Amino acid sequence: MRRPQLTYANVMSSIAVFLALGGTSYAVARNSIGNRELKNNAVTSSKVRDGSLTARDLSSSSRGPRGPQGPQGPAGLPGSGSGAGIPAAEAWTPLSFGVGWANYGASYVAVTYRKDQLGRVHLRGLATRTDGLPAPNSVIGTLPPGTHAPPARLIFQANGAIADARIDVLPNGQILWISGTTAEKDYTSLSEISFYAAGS
Repeated sequence: MRRPQLTYANVMSSIAVFLALGGTSYAVARNSIGNRELKNNAVTSSKVRDGSLTARDLSSSSRGPRGPQGPQGPAGLPGSGSGAGIPAAEAWTPLSFGVGWANYGASYVAVTYRKDQLGRVHLRGLATRTDGLPAPNSVIGTLPPGTHAPPARLIFQANGAIADARIDVLPNGQILWISGTTAEKDYTSLSEISFYAAGS
């Protein structure tokens, strides 16, 4: 009887079969268990690798009770935004009128003033001369000096009953009727007057 001899082809074919079978069996073993094969409550704590779970993987009862609140931390640094450290705008305050001046009244806005968030003083309202025609340098009213007055004398153009008038605001807070094309005979609007107060 003739004895079989090993050839190169026989050896290579045998190795190929072995590798193919071994790789397939490994692939099947590695991918054989998934969500469908796992039953509820099948994985116990002894099957979980230590340190592999995070807090969100645990129920609230498993996390233990919450500890007491810690002390309040130090205050942060002031912000750098546009609103940091800016106070609120003031409420409108009635103007203190000079002799012979008053609010026009009726349905028109009374003369008031206020300082806004940026330190700018605004006036609004309609004033009238109650004692004849206004003379040059007539004091319409007075603002609080320093906090609501300009650092130097300012000139404004106001809307009058007959024509525009020149209105000056002084560092001492006085609002003066200086002149107009013709004398004011009924009203003077102060709503266009706005300036930065001293120190703003």
